[in-house]
Amino acid sequence: MAEVRLNYNFLATLFLVVVLGIWLVSGGPYYIVGPDEEGVVKTFGKYTKSSGPGFHLKFPWPIQSVETPKVTEVKRIEVGLRTLPSGMVLDFRNSREMLQEAQMLTGDENIVNSDMIIQYKIKDAKDYLFNLRNPESTLRNIGQACERLVIGDHSIDDALINRRIEVQVEIKDKIQEIADLYKMGIQVVQVQLQDVYPPQQVERAFKDVATAREDKERLINEARGYSNEKIPRAEGEAARIMRQAEGYAKERTTRAEGDVSRFLSIAKEYAKSPDVTRERLYQETMQSVLGRAQKVIVDKDVGLIGHTDLGRVLKEGS
Repeated sequence: MAEVRLNYNFLATLFLVVVLGIWLVSGGPYYIVGPDEEGVVKTFGKYTKSSGPGFHLKFPWPIQSVETPKVTEVKRIEVGLRTLPSGMVLDFRNSREMLQEAQMLTGDENIVNSDMIIQYKIKDAKDYLFNLRNPESTLRNIGQACERLVIGDHSIDDALINRRIEVQVEIKDKIQEIADLYKMGIQVVQVQLQDVYPPQQVERAFKDVATAREDKERLINEARGYSNEKIPRAEGEAARIMRQAEGYAKERTTRAEGDVSRFLSIAKEYAKSPDVTRERLYQETMQSVLGRAQKVIVDKDVGLIGHTDLGRVLKEGS
């Protein structure tokens, strides 16, 4: 009887040790959620609650289990290319599978090869973990479908050059719309078209067209720069000439007004005493004229012939 009781105690102890071991292996009666994580608690495999960063209590496995996905980490999905662990990149240039994923038609019925990166983060951890079996694969398929849809609504020039930013925004909005419809629990942060190229057979021709467009833009910018340089200079020169003309007009007007005033004053004096005024004007005029002239005084008794140096004097005076 004592031996049976001993075996029973041994089995009970062994059972408790096994249960305690499983409890400790499963993380014990607590779990810790990091600052960039969200705790998702499952009871017998069914979602129970979510918890934020910090220390939390739980029942041990198999009653409860916890997943802690990183909800602030920006994840990426590659469409039309794959980055291998070795660092090698597979894309439409070196992989037939990637070519099938990247090749699509534009709105003007041209073929382009495009690869794209989708950046996203988890918005709702519960939806992300439980609503879809493989959210990353689903998001890649959605991204591929939305890229084909948007590029199919635009011309090849829009996809290559003219409206590339707008095309990326449209793809992002489409992906987010479908993700919300499926309740994937993600937020699309950014969509980047890495490379958009025409097929290899016509790539050279498209490059020539792109080069011509760049040359056109360069020449337009150079012409604008020349215009921006010359027009202000011409406007400044015109303003300077206008100021000079205005100054000259003001000077001439003032001088004319002075002449009129002087003439009226003389006329008034002339009316009072004509002889005196006439003599005074004559003397003032002769003084002004003779004051600027080279004068030669000849003695009337000697005569003009006696002045042998008269030619030199006249020459010097001229």
